[in-house]
Amino acid sequence: MMQSLWAFIREKIPFAMTGLVATGINYGMYLFLVDRVLPPGPATVVAYSSSVILNFFLQRYFVFELRRSLRSAFVLSMGVSVVGLFLDWLIVVGLHRFPLFGDQEWIIKLVATGIVFFYNFYAKRRVFEGPRRAIVDGGRRRAGAGSGPKAASSPETLDDHLLSPPDGDTTQKTQA
Repeated sequence: MMQSLWAFIREKIPFAMTGLVATGINYGMYLFLVDRVLPPGPATVVAYSSSVILNFFLQRYFVFELRRSLRSAFVLSMGVSVVGLFLDWLIVVGLHRFPLFGDQEWIIKLVATGIVFFYNFYAKRRVFEGPRRAIVDGGRRRAGAGSGPKAASSPETLDDHLLSPPDGDTTQKTQA
């Protein structure tokens, strides 16, 4: 249980780090714009959009293995980001309707960011790496590597990488 929880967390750390940079841009622009220029809805659109392109390139180089053309990954990633923008906007505008949150911009944006984080991780992983197939390991099924040429021999979690033999022999794992 703890090992699978740790694997769940570890797999998201690089995504979280690149997302932190993009989120800093998103937050900074949002707070500046909502304080001086725009109402919350449009400020969210401008801030979120500005961080999306930077985030794509950070994720391409530091998080995911690109298993499709750069152009198609970019277009699909932008589509995922548009849906994420809509979710972010919906949450921000919706939470402004609750008197409890009212003008607590930091809390509102934090809630929206937390929810959109998980949507973005799984959707972007699918965009960059394609569908993930199940791996049979000791009789139980779990999410495995995608279908790229490197995927068949690549461990699907950092824990598996650390525990695999140095010669890269992963013959114990068979694809379903």
